[in-house]
Amino acid sequence: MERRPGRPPDPQREAAILDAALEVLAEVGYDRLTVSAVHQRARASTKTIYRRWSGKEELMTAALQRAVARTAVSPGALVDTGSLRGDLIANLRRDPGAPALLRGLLAAVGLHGELGAAALELLRAQEARLTKVILARAVERGELAPGVDAMLLADVTRGMTLQHQLLDPDPDPQDEEFVEQLVDRVLLPVIHARPG
Repeated sequence: MERRPGRPPDPQREAAILDAALEVLAEVGYDRLTVSAVHQRARASTKTIYRRWSGKEELMTAALQRAVARTAVSPGALVDTGSLRGDLIANLRRDPGAPALLRGLLAAVGLHGELGAAALELLRAQEARLTKVILARAVERGELAPGVDAMLLADVTRGMTLQHQLLDPDPDPQDEEFVEQLVDRVLLPVIHARPG
């Protein structure tokens, strides 16, 4: 992206604008989101926003990329309980910020295909990377044979989590009963299923 003339961007100001954009996206969806709503939420001028981003699509692409990057954690930051089941449960309860991001991504996918598809692909890759770490630890401990499809497991996890959030009138992403049922009745059977 070509840098526009003027003062160099303030990283903290930029981060506040991108966070505000994600909040507005989660609340109203991509179609109803406006640059005006974002600048009001961020308490920034429209000039500040347009100096950095050419418009709504560029702004939201940057906001979604920042959100996905912010959820990135190193393998060491993932909870290691000493068992596959424990790791799945502990790490599913780890991120209370995920529901707003998922709702925003879902809105973007439904209303603006190219932007949403790119954002979801970034999110899919991130979830698969974290799932690979959990599965690799289980293989190292001898709990699991290599070869489990991490992308499939990440997709199943996200699908069930989204369903829970969309169908439950008051969803709690860290709901103990939901997380344990998801792990015991869905994820572990998928992990241990024999291919073919």
